[in-house]
Amino acid sequence: DMTDPTQQCPDSWKKITSPRPSCGKKSSAPCDSLNITTSGASYQMVCGRFRGYQVGSPDAFRRDIITNIETNYVDGVTVTYGSPGNRHHVYTYAAGLTETSKFQSSCPCTGGTNPPPFVGSYYYCESGN
Repeated sequence: DMTDPTQQCPDSWKKITSPRPSCGKKSSAPCDSLNITTSGASYQMVCGRFRGYQVGSPDAFRRDIITNIETNYVDGVTVTYGSPGNRHHVYTYAAGLTETSKFQSSCPCTGGTNPPPFVGSYYYCESGN
């Protein structure tokens, strides 16, 4: 809860104050990762909360070439487990250009590009437009 002034962003992310207090990636690279270690603890479920704010023109799953889970395959947030070269998909939150018009950059439910096979039906897509 970044509205709580005692909370801090992970070291690899920066605090954003507008439009609402949140954390975001520090770099200008198209992708950024946050590794959360389980310190060897086993788990059967992943729970969390994500709040996104649309900036610019997100493309949901529109990509010219999606070869595997290691590529930049979504405008949004994805949760995976494993290590580079051995990742497994858990869930993806995609940001689409629009929910009301049929563009490749829109969410799949309105005619946008479908997610890659490794995502399957484990995703949610919406737009601020």
